[in-house]
Amino acid sequence: VKSMAKRMLTITQLENRVWKLMTAPAMVFLILLSVYPMVFNVYNSFFDWNLARPDSGRFVGLANYIDAFTNANLGTAFFNTLVFMFWAVAVEFTLGFALALLLSTYKGPSKIIRSLMITPTMIAPIVASLMWLFMFNADYGVIKWLLQLCGVENPPAILASRTWAMPAVIAVDVWQWTPFVMLTIFAGITALPKDLIEASCVDGANSLQRLIHVIVPSLKPVIAVVLLMRVMDSFKSFEVIYMLTKGGPGNATETVSYYAYKVGFSFFEIGQCSAICLLIGFVVTAICSALNRLISDEWSV
Repeated sequence: VKSMAKRMLTITQLENRVWKLMTAPAMVFLILLSVYPMVFNVYNSFFDWNLARPDSGRFVGLANYIDAFTNANLGTAFFNTLVFMFWAVAVEFTLGFALALLLSTYKGPSKIIRSLMITPTMIAPIVASLMWLFMFNADYGVIKWLLQLCGVENPPAILASRTWAMPAVIAVDVWQWTPFVMLTIFAGITALPKDLIEASCVDGANSLQRLIHVIVPSLKPVIAVVLLMRVMDSFKSFEVIYMLTKGGPGNATETVSYYAYKVGFSFFEIGQCSAICLLIGFVVTAICSALNRLISDEWSV
């Protein structure tokens, strides 16, 4: 018996060594791909490093962070980002939840409909943004034609308007990511125990009561995951801003991600860009942590 136990222990140890050996290349690649750039970014944030000035590279301590906190343009970019994030996530969640409920009660070929509805999410964001850029064109875009059909004689250049540029950018994000919210919540509804729904029907609950008292409480973990993912993604949204407005007109649609890109790759201020990117990471973490605390322990993920 002791010999058998010793042999089993040896086999287990050998399996653990093989497991570690096989995962070692992936772990090294992951460290080189994520950890090293993060450490290098933190290092850069303490230096005045400008690619256009060969004599740059002196240590400045927290000066880059102080400049970021006192920069009015960055404050405007943060405000625009919060506006974009709030409305995009709110509309996506509302429409996605409603579509998921409708799809769960549809008796026809739902697989085909799900495949068609998820198509926008399957398109690369940069390609989708380019497509909408042509649609919003002030001369020959389909949006202008539709507005004229609706009776608007002189449709405004939407992407050049400080009033309509942000709603247009939000609409593009809603178009692309509402199907993701819909599909995730639909999967949660499908996984609900049928006995729970049937019991509520036996108790005489109507559709609204089943939604409020049965379906929504049962979907709390799924809703928490969807909200956290969409908040994080919308806060760092870049492609749609870059392709449609370049942060304009003026800085009406300039988000923190695009502002960091502009500082780093237009002004070549690598130190300031690194500090701004780290601040973005801290803010996203704080927002997600606050959201996770707001939704009780039952909702936490």
